[in-house]
Amino acid sequence: MKKYLAILALVIVAVLVGAVLFYGNDYKHDDRPVIVDLKKHNEVMNTCIKTALEKHPGAIVEIEMEKEDGRPIFDIDIQGADGKRWEIECDAELATIIEDSIDKG
Repeated sequence: MKKYLAILALVIVAVLVGAVLFYGNDYKHDDRPVIVDLKKHNEVMNTCIKTALEKHPGAIVEIEMEKEDGRPIFDIDIQGADGKRWEIECDAELATIIEDSIDKG
């Protein structure tokens, strides 16, 4: 019985170690754009924020840079003065608003 439990414990440990080794490095940063020109990046981000707040006065709740369809974008969430939560997507190269919608979630 002890031999059976020892073998079972070894099999469980082997499966867990294998899963960690296989899936442990599964998180890739391919969706993170690489920032080459920091000054331009900050200028474009500030333009996006300014434009978003001009359209929807309020407070920035969150801003995130990500890739969408291979293009870098800023995803800006605003808690509007009107009480609504707005989601703005701004092209991170051109500083143009590409999507403007109310957060329904």
